[in-house]
Amino acid sequence: MVGGGVTAQAPWWAAGSVVALWLFREVWTALLARRKDRTETDANVDLLNGLIQRVKSLEESQAQTTMKLTEEIKLRMTAQEQAHRLRLRIMSLEAAMRGVGAVIPPEDPVESA
Repeated sequence: MVGGGVTAQAPWWAAGSVVALWLFREVWTALLARRKDRTETDANVDLLNGLIQRVKSLEESQAQTTMKLTEEIKLRMTAQEQAHRLRLRIMSLEAAMRGVGAVIPPEDPVESA
């Protein structure tokens, strides 16, 4: 019974077409997955670029606000220094006037807002 058994073989072209179909399916799946990954990557890059622009605009806004606050602080300090100098000058003038006999009424207390 050597070689006498019944063997059922598929034709070679059927096996080749199954392999070719399998390869085509794998390649097609890989291409679709790559296209999907590429789309997601592009969307992520766009999102990051948008976030970077937003952070830059927020940093610029913060820098402008900081500059405005610094300028306001300087102006307030200058005004306080001038007010202090004026108070000292008034006190010295009142002392000089009292020295020559003038009567100066007491100052009303200043109410803070």
